Amino acid sequence: MTMIRKFLYSTLGLMLAATIFTLTSNAQSGLNTPEGTQLAPATIHTYQPSVRYTNSANYTLKANGVVVPVVKGFSDYDYAHFSMSEGPVTYELTILNTDKVHEYSISPKKLGIQAEKVEGKTITFTTQSDEYLIVTMNNRQTRMVIAADPMETDVPASSGNGIFNVTAAPYHVVSSGTPGSGVSTRTAAIQQAIDDASQYGTLQGDGRQGIVYIPAGSYYIGNLVLKSNTAVYMEPGATFIGTGKTVDYKEHWFKDSMGRPATWWISTAFQSENIRIYGRGTLDGNGQALHDDKTTNGKGMINNLIVPIATSNFVMDGILIRESSGWAVVTVRSNDLTFTNLKLFNSLGMGENDGIDICESQDVVVQNAIGISLDDPFSTKAWKEDTDIASGKVPWPGNPEPVQNVLFEDTIAWTICYGYKIGQGVMQDQSNIVFRNGVVYKAAVGFAIHHKYGTGVVSDVRFESMDVEDISGSNEDNSAWMTLFTVNGGNHGVGPIQGVTVKNITVRDAGESFAKIKGVEGAMITDLLFENVYMPGSSTPARTLNEMNFLNKEYYSGVTIKPVQNNEPLPLTNLALHRPAVASSNDGIENTAPYVTDGNLTTRFGSKRGVDPGWIYVDLGETKKINEVRLYWEAAYGKSYRIQVADAPTQEANWRDVYSTTNGKGGLEKITFNEVEARYVRMYGTARATNYGYSIWEFEVYGPAQ
Repeated sequence: MTMIRKFLYSTLGLMLAATIFTLTSNAQSGLNTPEGTQLAPATIHTYQPSVRYTNSANYTLKANGVVVPVVKGFSDYDYAHFSMSEGPVTYELTILNTDKVHEYSISPKKLGIQAEKVEGKTITFTTQSDEYLIVTMNNRQTRMVIAADPMETDVPASSGNGIFNVTAAPYHVVSSGTPGSGVSTRTAAIQQAIDDASQYGTLQGDGRQGIVYIPAGSYYIGNLVLKSNTAVYMEPGATFIGTGKTVDYKEHWFKDSMGRPATWWISTAFQSENIRIYGRGTLDGNGQALHDDKTTNGKGMINNLIVPIATSNFVMDGILIRESSGWAVVTVRSNDLTFTNLKLFNSLGMGENDGIDICESQDVVVQNAIGISLDDPFSTKAWKEDTDIASGKVPWPGNPEPVQNVLFEDTIAWTICYGYKIGQGVMQDQSNIVFRNGVVYKAAVGFAIHHKYGTGVVSDVRFESMDVEDISGSNEDNSAWMTLFTVNGGNHGVGPIQGVTVKNITVRDAGESFAKIKGVEGAMITDLLFENVYMPGSSTPARTLNEMNFLNKEYYSGVTIKPVQNNEPLPLTNLALHRPAVASSNDGIENTAPYVTDGNLTTRFGSKRGVDPGWIYVDLGETKKINEVRLYWEAAYGKSYRIQVADAPTQEANWRDVYSTTNGKGGLEKITFNEVEARYVRMYGTARATNYGYSIWEFEVYGPAQ
């Protein structure tokens, strides 16, 4: 058993890890300083960003009086990155192009950070240690990300024995502010430095590493391969940049869903070991340009930025990773991997750009990280040999492997998909996976096991001390703080989920729809423990699955809820189930109206696109007392609509309103109203939320409890 495994996965190891690594909540409350003492203000260490970047047009920042450069990021956020010593730091954050600060919020909310002063355009606030923060001011779309790292403690010399400085002889690499020419020569020189460092470290033996030193500057490069016994140190301000040109990159595999080849920008040599990338530098994939460049292949290309493949004892610390057009960090069939102080800054407007995906690897730690991406920032996956990612021009070496012993700790996720996820690929088993002290800043699903592809077993999973801030939008039909479900995706079979602990959870937003525990026949979800799950607005832990908003439950067993478990409420009778439904129109030739009452959340009704009004009604068969309607909207929901009842549907004048809204939210909408008697119940839409029609998975009608 490796030292990392011994340390992290014994009970004692987990306790030691919790004391060695500063938890954000403890740091904020001052638990790391003796009672009555006060640390001196932190020393701030800034650096000059690459000339590729422009200053933010939205914000300026000072930390303990030191001006910190704020970089223009993407449409949703700008960012500032720096290092600091131990101690408190007082920020002065100024919003530009406005008259004053009207409102603000600082996340993670669990830190409880409030401004000490709001003056004009500036808010002043203090943290007690280095933190990753996301600040919203005046509800501006472009938010501010502050990435404060701990001060570096192991900066190597820039020259000397075992140091291979790429700007010195014999490499003579010159920093360049433009892609220009010389990419192949520059890349070859840096690769030679890597090869020389590897040879040096290997000859020294005893775990020594040759150090490739990357001074501050901008370096447009092609593909690099990291070799055994090598450390790559990137000075603050050192930036590797993708050229954005497909001609400069090797195709490693082909992404079927995107119709584009993919490259491993920086990967490890097969069967390598003892590799490190560290410092405060930036790896910028320039992914959008590469994605769009069709000059050489007519298709464009996507890039995985860091691919530790068939390697062991790999460490990445302190690096900022920016703008991949595919999964940014992909571990492949490797073991003993550590990622710390990691900033994953992707666009929220480019699909399939996951942050870090742990694929078929074992004994992996991801600690103190922030992941921002349209797709899942933090996930684990396992594939078959013939899956596109594993069977490209350069196939994954060896045989498929399980995912085992993975820890994600002290992380922040911002996405429009899943914040934290196991799956979709579960072709092999996945076990002993821990998500701890994670913050879901914004996501469609907070955290999940999405067992979509494969027959592997998912077991021994723990979601602990998670904080869910904002669940909005949807991924397929999911918009919830948590989901557990199995799907026979691609007819690859199904597999079970067993042994899941969900403990010490703060849910500030439950989502626009409902949570799921949804197994399938032959693939049950079993042995679930929920302990201290606090739902929005509640000061006491949830006592039933219903209180946790798990409204879609199938093929599951063995649920324990602590500290108190109550019986689940008796289900109400859906009076609309399997009853006839009639719609104003259909989006196609098929009559889809009956799908809203078939009890199947995978079939839907859709009205004609672009047409208002649009409606659908259900015939209950006889007059009944009703007081609730539940609409399970697909993505095309109603912004303005009414719930109406009638005794006969033939005349428009027969319909009377029992509810109306101009602010429909989509997802699952539970609509209650004063008890009425009616046979026919209608959703009458007057304004669509999208360019499509009105689309509903299920239309349910309920009466008062008997």
